[in-house]
Amino acid sequence: MNGSLLKIRRIITGPLMTNTYILSSEGECMVVDTGGDQAKVIEDITMNHFTPTGVVATHGHFDHVDGAVQIQEKYGVPFYIHSADLEMMKNQGTLIRQMGMDIDITIPSSIRPMNDGTEFKIGSHAIKVLETPGHTMGSIVLYSDGFILSGDTLFRLSVGRTDIGGNQDKLVNSLRIIGSMKESTKIYPGHGDSTDLRFEILNNTFLKNAMKKGSLY
Repeated sequence: MNGSLLKIRRIITGPLMTNTYILSSEGECMVVDTGGDQAKVIEDITMNHFTPTGVVATHGHFDHVDGAVQIQEKYGVPFYIHSADLEMMKNQGTLIRQMGMDIDITIPSSIRPMNDGTEFKIGSHAIKVLETPGHTMGSIVLYSDGFILSGDTLFRLSVGRTDIGGNQDKLVNSLRIIGSMKESTKIYPGHGDSTDLRFEILNNTFLKNAMKKGSLY
């Protein structure tokens, strides 16, 4: 048993109301999914005297990487993203314009690719990467004892769209993997409220279809 609890704090950032998470334990922290202006995140890190060890993106869409540079410049930490989303992250001006937005994204530096099984340590806690392609080809979830950070793969009562760099069949397979986890698993999504797997199995039509029919619909 770990001697110190792993704490998860949500701070909503950016124009698309992204859930930026600060995972912390024993004075260390990791920032997940920087959705935009990170002033509130930096304020929280400073107030709690945390030492950041890295920034992680659950996928490469702009609303999950914008703001990472602010954390990097402040603390000199690496940025982690799945290798399959590297090019999309670097070339998503078209996506931004399609969404009717006029923002410039600065791509993080010191980029370190991560893949299935990559492990991060926060204090004495291990956080692992599980590949869950579908929303994008490089989508991942982060998991540890009793919870996952699901990015835009699984939301409360919904799932991620697949028409902006993803694949529906792969999303279905990823949902089936998540659906096989313990029903008590707490879910912290990339947008919206947290939930748990039992609630989603009972109430999320897309997840239920994926589990029972092998399709979303």
